[in-house]
Amino acid sequence: MPLYVGDYLGDTGHLTTAQHGAYLLLMMHYWRKGELPDDDRQLSKITKLPLKTWCDYRPILQDFFHDGWKHKRIDAELERMVRLSEKRAVAGQKGGLGSALARMKLENASRGRSQPTAIAQRVSSEALAGADHSHPHSHQNLSSRPAGDKEGAKSGTAPPAPKASKAISVSAELAAYVARKTS
Repeated sequence: MPLYVGDYLGDTGHLTTAQHGAYLLLMMHYWRKGELPDDDRQLSKITKLPLKTWCDYRPILQDFFHDGWKHKRIDAELERMVRLSEKRAVAGQKGGLGSALARMKLENASRGRSQPTAIAQRVSSEALAGADHSHPHSHQNLSSRPAGDKEGAKSGTAPPAPKASKAISVSAELAAYVARKTS
């Protein structure tokens, strides 16, 4: 969760130490869950304050939120993270496809072949684009066969294309936010 210290201190100079703690705990909960409950008992638990103390602090802390318990700055940061994550996922898929094709070309060149193998022809760009490229060392070598597979080599048949996976590693906080926004 980004914290802009200058902005925070400029907006919260009137708070007591306990109110700072309560406000920061509310912001952290909001960041992780994407929302705050509108229930004083739950909010007192989130802020780790006795219910009576929470009820005394509520009007002061409520001023930092709008439309109940919505936080404009955190909502904007969460939306920015979603856009950035989507952008990085697309870039990663493009990079993964390019490196897979380059790897096949190098392997073919090292074997003295000028034409792509049947395997390279059979694997669609859709399958490669949808493949999980989240770990640089977890790829399978698409143009090699297990030792002793002479029948497949003679017939020119290829193993089935890898199953497409659209999984993208994201933080638990971002996943919870996206799930809440899409439901």
